[in-house]
Formats: sequence, C-alpha cells, structure tokens
Amino acid sequence: MSAGKTRLIRVITTAWIGLLMLFAVIGMLSGGARIGALLPPPATPSPVDPPVALVEDRPIRRSFWMEAVLLDGVMSRLAGVPAPSPEETLERLINETLVLRAAPPLPEPGPDEVEAQIQALGTAWGVTEEQITAALGEVGLNRQSLERSIARLLRVQRAQAILESQGTPVQEWLAQERARTRVVIYREQLRVRFRFPTPAVTPTP
Repeated sequence: MSAGKTRLIRVITTAWIGLLMLFAVIGMLSGGARIGALLPPPATPSPVDPPVALVEDRPIRRSFWMEAVLLDGVMSRLAGVPAPSPEETLERLINETLVLRAAPPLPEPGPDEVEAQIQALGTAWGVTEEQITAALGEVGLNRQSLERSIARLLRVQRAQAILESQGTPVQEWLAQERARTRVVIYREQLRVRFRFPTPAVTPTP
C-alpha cells in the first residue's frame, strides 16, 4: 500500500473516532448504565419513549440514546478501538445538540455523501459491507441506523467548522455553554443495560 493511501486511511479513521469522542469530554457523568443484557428499566408512569436528557427545551429521547450507544459500540469494534461508555455517548449527544443549536440551519447530507463516508470507513478499517451489516444486525440495528448516525455526525462536523471559522475555540465554547445552559439528565431513564456480542469483527489486515 502506498504511503499516501496509508495516510488517507489513517485520516479517515481518526476523523470518525474524533467525531465520536470530541463532544464527550465536557462534564462527564458519574454512575449510570451498566454493561449487560439489553433490558428496559422497571415500568413507570412515563411516556413510551421518555427523554434521558433535556437541553433547554430539546429532548434527547431514550430510543435515540440507546441506538447511539449501540452504534458507538459497533463502530468502535470495527475500528478496533475501545467503545465509549453509555454515559460518554450521552455527553456527546448533549454537546452535539448544543453545537447544532448554535449553528445556522444545515441541510441534510445527501445519500451519496453518506454512502461515500460509509464506504471510506469500511476501506479504512478493512471490513466488507457484509461485515458491517452483520455487526449492526448482531445488536438489532440496520443500515438505516448507521446512515442516520453518519448524516448527523456530518452535520455536527459542519456546524463545528462554522464555529471554528468564526474564531470560536470549540472546547472552551462548549464548557461555557454547558455552564450556562439548562441541561437536565433523567438518571432513572439511564438504567438500561447493554450487551455487545463477542468476539468482535476482526478487520482484515
């Protein structure tokens, strides 16, 4: 493999992991979900899909958070890196919400752009389309789940780029936003246990 192609693959992989982890570094939670079988919390008089967090008036629904946790686990396994904890995933979603709220309305990435990103990640990690689909299926997800996640991450990346183009240091800005924004976390809704299949998919050298 040429040195140029090797560098490109490294950049693509780093970009994905950076998107997963960049927004999980402010205000880490204590306690929270445990790893185990995927089980709902005890029945409570709450909505069918209650929020796990509110960012001002914007809810982060439990189903959205659970899908994000599972996707983080699948994609991290395929990349051969440790997966974020469920708490770190929630922190990322909260911080992404703040970034998207601050940016002007952004168009959804087109299907071709999303597909190109998925293919680039598969190439970078040495996994096939079939392996990606199988890894998603093992945790009850499908390709549409991945496409939605990629589209959102691309929007977040663009929103971050807009902030940076205005001279905004994103990490400092996030810390300030978290300090002054009303963020409510419903810890009782975090009592969900996840189990990820083993062994993980082994990327092709």
